[in-house]
Amino acid sequence: MSFEIQHVWHWKIAVYLFLGGLGGATFALATILHLFENCNKKMLSIAVLSSMIFLGLGTIFLLADMLQPFKAFYALTNPSSWIFWGVIFINGFFAIATFYIIPLLEEWEIFKPLINLVPKKILLFLEKLNGAAAVAGASTGFLVAIYTGLLISAAPGISFWNTPAMPLLFVVSAFSTGAAYLLLLSAIANTQEAKHIANRLERLDAVLIIIELIILGAYFNFAFFLPSGAKYSANLLFGSWVFVVLFLIAGLFIPLGIETYSIFSKRKKHNRGIIIFASTLVLIGGYLLRYFVLKVGVFQFPW
Repeated sequence: MSFEIQHVWHWKIAVYLFLGGLGGATFALATILHLFENCNKKMLSIAVLSSMIFLGLGTIFLLADMLQPFKAFYALTNPSSWIFWGVIFINGFFAIATFYIIPLLEEWEIFKPLINLVPKKILLFLEKLNGAAAVAGASTGFLVAIYTGLLISAAPGISFWNTPAMPLLFVVSAFSTGAAYLLLLSAIANTQEAKHIANRLERLDAVLIIIELIILGAYFNFAFFLPSGAKYSANLLFGSWVFVVLFLIAGLFIPLGIETYSIFSKRKKHNRGIIIFASTLVLIGGYLLRYFVLKVGVFQFPW
C-alpha cells in the first residue's frame, strides 16, 4: 500500500477557504448582534463591509486557481459540485449584504453622496426590511461558512477529508475567527458600547475554541480507525512541530487561556493589547488549520 500527497489543492485554496469562512461568519455574527444587541450602526457597517471584502478576496483566490477553462466550466455548471452551490451561496451573500448595508452607510459622511443617489422611497424600503435582511444575512453567512467544509469533505479519494466531521470543524473554526475579528474591532474602537460587545464576543469565542478542540480531538481519534490514508495524514500532522506549535498551541490554547483569564478576571479594565493579540492569534490559527488540512491530504493506493 502506498500514499501520495495531493498537489491540486494548495495555499490559494486554503486562503479561499479561510477568507470565505471568515467572511460568512463575520456577516452572520454581525447581523445577530444587530438583532439581539442593538449594535452601533457604524460598527455594523464596518463588520459587514469587511465580510464582503473577505469573501471577495477569497473568491479572487478561487478564480485564480480555476484558470483552467475545462475545470472551471465543469465545476460551475455541475449541480453535483459543491463549487456550483458555493457560487449560489456567494451570490446570495453579496445580494443580501448589499441590501442590508445601504441603510447603515447613512451614518458615514464619506458615503452620504453615494447614499443620496438612492431614491428616498427605495432607501425607506430598505430600512424597513433591515431586520429581515439581518435574518437572511445570518442564514446566508452560515451557508457560506459551512460550505467551505462541505467542499473539502466531498473529495472521496482522500479519506482524511471525506468525513462529516470536516464541515463541522470548519464551520466552528469559521465562527471562532469571525468572533475574533469582531472582538478585534471592538478592542480597537474602545467605546463603552464596544466594551459591552467585546465581553459577549470573548465568551462566545472561548466557547467556540473549546468546541473546536473537542471536535479536533474526536476527529483525530476517529482518523486512526479510518482507512490507512486518514491515519497517515493524522500522523503527518502530529509529527509536524509547526502544526503543534503554531496552530494547536499559538492558535488555540494561548488565545483560550487569554480569553478565559479576561472573562473570569476580577479586574474591570482589561488590557486591550492582550485582547488584540489573542484575536490575531485566532485569525492566524484559522488559516493554518485549513492550510495544514489541505497539505496532508493523501491518496491511498493498494500497491
